[in-house]
Amino acid sequence: MNKIKSIRSYIKKSSALMLACLMVFSFPALAAAQEPVFPDVVSDYIVVMDADSGEVLFSRNPDERVYPASTTKLLTALLTVENCDLTDTVTFSEAAVGSIKAGYANASIAVGEELTVEQSLYCLILRSANEVAYGLAEHIAGSVSSFSILMNDKLAQLGAVNSHFTNASGLHDSTHYTTTYDMALIAQAVFNNKALMKIVGYSGIYTIPETNKRNFIRYYRHRYQMLEGGTYEYKYSCGGKTGYTEEAGNTLVSFAQKDDLRLICVVMKGDEEARYTDTAALFDYYFNNYTKLYVGGYDTGLGSSIDALDIVGTITGSSNITLKTATNAYILAPNGTDYASLDKIITYADSPAYVGKSGGFAVVSYYSGSKKVGDVTIYAQPTPANSVIDKGEIKYINIKYILAGAGAILVITGIIILIVKPRRKKPTYGSRNIRF
Repeated sequence: MNKIKSIRSYIKKSSALMLACLMVFSFPALAAAQEPVFPDVVSDYIVVMDADSGEVLFSRNPDERVYPASTTKLLTALLTVENCDLTDTVTFSEAAVGSIKAGYANASIAVGEELTVEQSLYCLILRSANEVAYGLAEHIAGSVSSFSILMNDKLAQLGAVNSHFTNASGLHDSTHYTTTYDMALIAQAVFNNKALMKIVGYSGIYTIPETNKRNFIRYYRHRYQMLEGGTYEYKYSCGGKTGYTEEAGNTLVSFAQKDDLRLICVVMKGDEEARYTDTAALFDYYFNNYTKLYVGGYDTGLGSSIDALDIVGTITGSSNITLKTATNAYILAPNGTDYASLDKIITYADSPAYVGKSGGFAVVSYYSGSKKVGDVTIYAQPTPANSVIDKGEIKYINIKYILAGAGAILVITGIIILIVKPRRKKPTYGSRNIRF
């Protein structure tokens, strides 16, 4: 009988083991919950940025000096739309037309030819025309050297502090350089300019009719290959800009959007094909595995964590203080993240570790275990009497009440201590003063 039980037990154990193996091999997702596999990217100089928050999601050598080549033209285009009307007329000088060498990208512009700013921008972005970049620089600033001053001022404004530009086209110059991260900052400004993005994302055939100097029609299509019909067509692509010189290698700036998530990918010193395949793989990874968690949609509980006494020293002349986040503030977290489970660390603006936006009072950093998920800046401002508090508010604080309450608590605590504390013999060696 015992032998039969032993056999039955063996059969049960064997069956259970076989079933477990079957589940592991047939349904690996049931065997272990694993994080999504990160793509095997080969580019050595790369940055992926969340276009709305500016958060860098992935990077390799983001601050190393590199040459931008024709991705420079994104900054040229940005300054153009900021300083010109699209209907303005650009007249191309002999210096502009003669600025390019044989074999360099051009739009067959003639000396004295007139194009609108809009036509010029399409030539600049789609065709990557170097003489057009020169002509736009002259049109805006009078000369390329004066235009480069505007370029460097704009770089400083954008926070691209490790870049220096000397021309409008990106033709090689040892003193014309950037970093992958700085180029992402330029791209972020471009992504936020609707007029420019209409051109950067143009997937059709652009036509330039006869002009005062040309009696033929020119047809141009984007050199960027991730738009519809391109070699590396990507369904979420919003456009981009290519670049190449022997010194810079292959460069690429790409824009993409899926639902409410907008991403930028910058590749420098890249391989001609890998710059596209790496970009698409990284876009897919973040689009498929990350979600925006809007802070305003959750009970943050941050009010009890903010030190009200710090606010008194920061904002004077008002006893009513509103703590709030920026409108639609969010963190970008892996799909399925439980907001309530995230650890929150608050850093104040007077701390060297502060990483919030300019004008912020504090920053809340969110962590899932040891992995940082994102930052949200907290702003503090005086609240006028009878004002309506907007949806971004975290906590409304009346400093007078807080200080009065704190004082009352100290008094009550002192009384309780006197009542409860047992009397002790006065020590012969004296007593210490207690400071609260």
